[in-house]
Amino acid sequence: MYQYNNNITTKLINKKQNVMNIKKHIQKTVMLIALSLPLTFLFANNIQVSNVKLVEQNTFNQYTMVKFDISWQNSWRFSTLESNWDAAWIFVKYRRKSETVWHHARLNDTGHVAPTNSKITSGLSIVNQPFNAKDNPAVGVFLYRETEGSGSVNYTGVKLRWNYSANDLKDHDSVEVCVFAIEMVYIPTGSFYAGDNVYPGSKSIGYFVTGTTTDPFLVTSEDALTIGNNTTTEIWATSRINPAGTLSAEFPKGYQSFYIMKYELSQYMYKEFLNKLTRTQQETRVSAITTNMFMTDTDTATTPQYRNGIKVMSDPGGLLPRVYGNDLNNNGTEGEYDDGQYIACNWLSFYDLLAFADWSGLRPFTELEYEKACRGTLGPVASEYAWGTSNITYATGITNPGETDEVAANTGANIAFNNEAGVQGPLRCGNFAGAATNREQAGASYYGVMEMSGNLSEYVYSLGLSNNRNFNGNIHGDGVIQANGDTDTKVADWPNNAGLKGSNWLYRTGPPGGYSHQYKAHHVSARNQTSQIHETTGRWNTSGLRVARTQP
Repeated sequence: MYQYNNNITTKLINKKQNVMNIKKHIQKTVMLIALSLPLTFLFANNIQVSNVKLVEQNTFNQYTMVKFDISWQNSWRFSTLESNWDAAWIFVKYRRKSETVWHHARLNDTGHVAPTNSKITSGLSIVNQPFNAKDNPAVGVFLYRETEGSGSVNYTGVKLRWNYSANDLKDHDSVEVCVFAIEMVYIPTGSFYAGDNVYPGSKSIGYFVTGTTTDPFLVTSEDALTIGNNTTTEIWATSRINPAGTLSAEFPKGYQSFYIMKYELSQYMYKEFLNKLTRTQQETRVSAITTNMFMTDTDTATTPQYRNGIKVMSDPGGLLPRVYGNDLNNNGTEGEYDDGQYIACNWLSFYDLLAFADWSGLRPFTELEYEKACRGTLGPVASEYAWGTSNITYATGITNPGETDEVAANTGANIAFNNEAGVQGPLRCGNFAGAATNREQAGASYYGVMEMSGNLSEYVYSLGLSNNRNFNGNIHGDGVIQANGDTDTKVADWPNNAGLKGSNWLYRTGPPGGYSHQYKAHHVSARNQTSQIHETTGRWNTSGLRVARTQP
């Protein structure tokens, strides 16, 4: 699902220095000396980044090219039916060799090199503002198929133009570089229905309706919307929206095209996120801060809780950051074949989501975008799940737990959630999909997004919270978070409250740990908790993370 690339030790060389070394590596241009370190793991659909190098340094314009290879499985692009594709969101982190702090590489908006049969689209921090190398750089790129097709992709020689001077680096600075890739799905521009009250009638809780009626609401633009139940031009949800008001034009309504993560965030990727933070930032973004403690809502778990194997492997002390690893089998060796790197990451708060979105150049998504990504252009089905029917079979056990091919033990399972007869914790990202599974069997949305019903609850911006209604979907993370681990001032307008939506497989009915077994909470249009302000600093074994990006 996600891939962190190997560190590459690289030196930026001034054209006037080290002439003998330069002659060994180039003929006409300044090059970068690169020393390869060990390769990294494969994840989910086996997205892998390898062979990272810094090449073709241009000291006059002070940029260099970040070169690498990337591959993943189960890729697609089609111009009919769903008319969409999957992509890799790729971003770069670096640190000076003399530092322990990692920084976000500011990329150019043009000048990237895409391999044959692929295409690169830059992602600016603020998408509706002009490019600026320092103030509005490309914080990452999308790499995807240029023509129709499906199956595995293997792109060699991808090159991203990194304006290193915009990061205040000099030609001769020595740096380490890491390349990250996250699988995303493109959701095209177009109208869709919100709400599922159609014959024979929905059992979803708090579904959207058209104003004074009980009909689903048709979203036809990104224009401002009136929230109310006075006319048939307004959007409403009985007892689930309060107060009436206006939804700003900037609030993402799902009509405009956007990308959303194909899977929930994996435990491997969150571990890598933690390992790129400072010691202080780590203390804000995870509760486990003592050696040999596992990730939960406290710093006291000596064994994995609810299938989360992220663990403090070591602590060098002082000001140095801790080292986190995946150790689901709890034998003290991280990253083994059964250590759960591929399992969706739980025990996450909404503030964790905001920080990860900021750090990766992405943003939170909204409950309208959720319904669009699930339902697509199809008409609503009463009480439908993300796969477009009301049929559901929950996982009752696990085969190959923690491994790359972990699946539900019972045939026909297409959803996982906490209940007395099911799995206690999330499963591997994408585990229900196979070579011969259809949409319902795979638990896939209309556009191919996985686990939008089940596995973990996901935080969204809800219409039911009035302070969310001015959320601006054009503003994305700039790759930088504050010294304390929270989002920085560039995304200060991101509200700090969210509802739980979508793969909301629990309904909180009592004290922590007391959850009712409710199928209704998985429905596409269910809005059980989206009108409530939650304790967003709290971490739950049932809450995960998925983020998105506006891409006109």
